[in-house]
Amino acid sequence: MMRKSILRNRCALGALTLAMAMTPGLVHAQDVQDDDDAENIIVVTGSYIRGTPEDAAVPVDVYTSADLAQNGVSSPLEFIKDLPEVGSVLGDSNQFSADAQANQGFGSVNLRNLGPTRTLVLFNGRRTLTAPGAVGGGFGDTNSIPLFALDRVEILKDGAAATYGSDAIAGVANFVTKTGFEGVELQGDYDFIKGSDGNYTASILVGQNFGDLNIMAGFGWQHRSELESTDRSYGFQPYNVNPAAWSALATPGTFIVPGTGLVRDQGCNELGGVEDTSGPNGTGASLCRFSFIPNDNLVEEEDRYQGYIQADIDLSDTFRFHGEFTYAQTDLDRIGTSPGYPPLQGPGGARLGGGFSISPDNPGIPAFETQNGLGATPGPIGVLLWRPFGFLGNPTDPGRGSGRQTANNKAFRLSGTLEKDFSETLRGQLSVTWANYERRRSSPGIVGSRLQDALNGLGGADCDPATGTPGVGGCQWFNPFVNAGPENPALGLTNPFYVPGSENSTDLIEFLQIDNGVEETEDTLVVDLIFTGELGIDLGGGNIGWAAGAQYRQLDFLSRPLRAESNLDLNPCVILGDQSCIGGGLDGAGSFIFLGGTRPERLDQDIKAIFAEVAVPITDTLEITAAARFEDYGGSIGSTFNPKGAIRWEPTDWLVLRGSVGTTFRGPLAAQVSNNAVTSLAAIGAANGNFKAVDIAGNPTDLGPEKAFSYNIGAVVDFSGFTFSVDYWSFDFKDEITRTDAQAIANSVISLSIPDPANPANTILVADCSNPFAGLITFDGGSCVQNTTLGTNISRILTQWVNGPKTKTSGLDFAASYTTDIGPGVYTIGVNASHILEYDIGDFNLNGNLLREGFSAVGLANLDRAPGTISPWRANAYINYNVAGLNLRYGATYIAGVVDERCPALPDPCATTNFGDTNFGRNISNYTQHDFHAAYELPIDAFDAQLQFSIENFTNEEASAARLPLGYNPFIGNPLGRVFRLGAKVGF
Repeated sequence: MMRKSILRNRCALGALTLAMAMTPGLVHAQDVQDDDDAENIIVVTGSYIRGTPEDAAVPVDVYTSADLAQNGVSSPLEFIKDLPEVGSVLGDSNQFSADAQANQGFGSVNLRNLGPTRTLVLFNGRRTLTAPGAVGGGFGDTNSIPLFALDRVEILKDGAAATYGSDAIAGVANFVTKTGFEGVELQGDYDFIKGSDGNYTASILVGQNFGDLNIMAGFGWQHRSELESTDRSYGFQPYNVNPAAWSALATPGTFIVPGTGLVRDQGCNELGGVEDTSGPNGTGASLCRFSFIPNDNLVEEEDRYQGYIQADIDLSDTFRFHGEFTYAQTDLDRIGTSPGYPPLQGPGGARLGGGFSISPDNPGIPAFETQNGLGATPGPIGVLLWRPFGFLGNPTDPGRGSGRQTANNKAFRLSGTLEKDFSETLRGQLSVTWANYERRRSSPGIVGSRLQDALNGLGGADCDPATGTPGVGGCQWFNPFVNAGPENPALGLTNPFYVPGSENSTDLIEFLQIDNGVEETEDTLVVDLIFTGELGIDLGGGNIGWAAGAQYRQLDFLSRPLRAESNLDLNPCVILGDQSCIGGGLDGAGSFIFLGGTRPERLDQDIKAIFAEVAVPITDTLEITAAARFEDYGGSIGSTFNPKGAIRWEPTDWLVLRGSVGTTFRGPLAAQVSNNAVTSLAAIGAANGNFKAVDIAGNPTDLGPEKAFSYNIGAVVDFSGFTFSVDYWSFDFKDEITRTDAQAIANSVISLSIPDPANPANTILVADCSNPFAGLITFDGGSCVQNTTLGTNISRILTQWVNGPKTKTSGLDFAASYTTDIGPGVYTIGVNASHILEYDIGDFNLNGNLLREGFSAVGLANLDRAPGTISPWRANAYINYNVAGLNLRYGATYIAGVVDERCPALPDPCATTNFGDTNFGRNISNYTQHDFHAAYELPIDAFDAQLQFSIENFTNEEASAARLPLGYNPFIGNPLGRVFRLGAKVGF
C-alpha cells in the first residue's frame, strides 16, 4: 500500500488548519481546493492539537480510500492483515486457536503483537463498537467499520495512552469517513475462489447538501462462502502425516463388554479412520483414530451488514454539529465443527467415557455382537473411547454431518459532537457516544443425563424417565454403535456395517444435543470534553498550542446462558437438575458431556480521566510536545498518572528526526474481574494432543492493572520523489494481564517418569499429585492418583486471569517509496516492513511457584501460549503505474516463517506417531503472496465509472504446513489460494 510521508512547513500547516472546519479529532483533506494543498493531509491521530502532520514526533501512516481501492481491498480485515506492523488478527476461521474460539465474526487490530485489547480502534476520532465477551472481546471490532463510507485510515504506531486512555498502549487505528459528500456511489465485487461459491460485497453511498447541512447515508453487504477443509491438500492429512487432526475418540468406539473386556467396534478403515492397536492413552485399548477435520471449514459462511448515516451542519459561523449512526450485523449460522464432542464427564463423574453404560436391551447391541463375533452380552456395556456420531456424521446436518456452531452479532452506535469556536485560537468540543453490542454464540452440546437415559431407552422430549417404559411411546433408544448410520457423509464413504432401521431419530438427537452458549450485551457510554487553543506565546517557532479535557466511560456488560441446561446456577453438576455437587470438586462442571456452562453475570465499570497536552515550537525546525493523563478505574484497580513526551527536529528541509517516550497503564476488563468462568477447548500436549476443556475464570480479588514503559526513535527522509522512514520502538511491560497457561499447568503436573507397565524397558509420564498446580486439573474419577494418573486422564483444566510475567519487545519499522513520471504516467515503487528484534517473556510465577520459565517468542509459532505466532519479519512491496485513468499495481506480501516450539528436536515429541516419524509442520516456512490489481476509469462524461480486476496470489502459493488441526497456521498463511476478483464502482 502507498504510504504518504511528506515533509511540510509548520506555518503553512497552521494557517491551513485554522481555515478548515473540523469534526473533533479529524481533518478533512477533501475540503482543500487546489492540488498542492490536497496532498497536505493533516494528521491529528495521536494528538488533539491542530496541525499535527504525518511526519510529526510520533509515527502515523495514512492510507486513503484510493490506496485501498488500488489494492483491491473490500473489507477492513484485508487491509489490516496487509499491515507489516500488525501481528495475528481475528476475523478468519481459526476456531482451533483458544484466542479465536469465542470471537467468531469479530475483527481486530494487533499492533506490535501486543494483543487486540492493547490497540485502540477509533471511528472518526471516537471510540468505536467494542466486541463484548467474557472469554474474548474488549477490543474495537473492525468488522463493524463501514468501509464504503471511508475517506482514509490513520495508523498511529506508538503508545498513546497519555492521550487516548489505557487501551492505546500499542497504538491507534482511526477510521475516518468522507465529509461534504454529494452524489451517489455504487460499488461491488466478486471473488472467484476454487472450491467455494465465492465471496462478494455490495454497497451504496448517498450524500446531499441542504444549505449548511450535509447528510451522507449508506448500506453495505459482505458475504463469505464456506470453504471446506478437504478443499485444500494440507487441510486434511493422514494420521501418520499430521496427527494433530486426529482423535482417539470416535464412532466406531471402544467399549467395555462384560465377560470379554475391551472391544473396538467394526468399520474403522471402511469409514476413513485409522486402526491403532498400540494401546495408547494408557488404556491398552485398540482404538479407531478419528479426524474431525472433514467436518470443519477453512472459511465459514458469513454475512455482514452495515448501515451508516452521518450529518454535518453549521449552526452558525462558530458553532457546528456532527452526528453519526452506525448499524452493524454479522451472522455465522453454520460454523462447521465435529459431529459430536466426546464424553469427558457424565453420570460417572469426570472421567474418560463419562461412566456411561449401555443397557443390554439396547436394540443396537445384537448387530454389535454379531459384527464383532460376540456372544450374548450378560450385562450393561461400558463406554471407554467413543464420541457420539463420529464418522457416521450428525443427522441434524444433512450433507456433511457436521455439528454446527453459531455466532450472531448485532450492534448500534450513536455519536454526536458539538464544536464551538470561542475565538480564532480557542475551541471547545463536547462529544457523546453511545453503543450497544449484542452477541449470541452457541455450540452443540449433549446433556449427559439425557444421553444416559437414551442409552437405556428412556430418551426423548415426550418421555418421563421415572415412569416411562424403554422404547415404548415417546421413550426412545439411542444407538451408539457403528450400525446406526449408512455412511460417512463428509467423505462419501459407504458403511458396510449399517443395519437399516437402527438409525437414531432426528427428534431424539435434537433433544439430547442442544445449543449451549450465551447471549452477551455490552452498553458503552463515552463523554468527551476537549478544549484546544494557543497560549499566545511564541518562542521563535510559532505559538504554543495546547489541548485539555476530560473523559467519562461507562460500561455495562450482561451475560445470560442460552438455556437452563447451560445455567450453572441451576445445573452446576454433571446430572441435570442435581445440586449435590455444590462445594465439591465437580461444582460448576455442568450438565454437558464436554462443554462447560456459564452463570448469569452483570458487570459494570466506570472510568474517569482528565488529560492535557502542549506543543512548544522552539524554532521553525524544532518542536517539543508533552502530554499527561490521569485515569481512575475505581475499586481495587485504582488510578494512574501517565506522562508522555516527544520531540521533532527538522535539521534540513529533507530530514526529520523524531522521538517519544512515555508510560502507560491498563486496567482489566470488567469480565476479567468477574466471578464467572467460561470454557474453551485446547489440544493439550501432556494429554497426547487430545482436546480438553479449559475453563477460564475471572479474578475479582487479585487482578490488578498492567504497566508499560515505551519509547520510539525515528527519522523521515524526503527529497526528489523519494521518501524513507525508519523507527525503532520498544515496549517494556510488568504485571501483564494474561491468563494462566493451561499447557504449562498440564506439563508441570504430568511430570513424573516411571517404567511403562506394558513395557518396563520404556518410561511414561504420570501425574505428580503433590505438584502445587495439581488442584487446577480435574482428572478422571475426580482425583489424582500418584504414580498412576496419566495425562490422558485430564478432564478439564482451570485457568484464570492474573498479572503475569514481565514482557519486553522491540523492533524496527521501515518504509520507502519513490515516485517519478515515466512517459505519460506516474510510476511509484515502495516497500514497508516491520522487524521484531526481541519479544522476551519473563518467568511466569503463580502463587509463589514457577509455572513456566521465561522464553524468547521471536521466530516461534507459540501455538499454545501467549503472545501467539511472532514472525520476525513482515513486509509488503508494490509497483504502481497510473496513466490516463488506468492504474496498474503489482504487490507482494512476505511473512517470515517460524518454528514450532513444541518440537525442539527430532524425533520427539513432534516427529513421532504410533505409525512412525513425521516432520509435517515442524518448521512453518515463509509465506509470500503476489497480487496484481488493475483499475480503469471509463471515459464517460455523464457519470464516474471504474472497473476493477485483480488476481490475488497469482502464483497460487499454498499456506505453509503447520502441525495444527487445519494443517496450516492461520496467522501466517492464506487458505484461499489463487483468487480472481472483478469489481466496479459507479458515481453520479
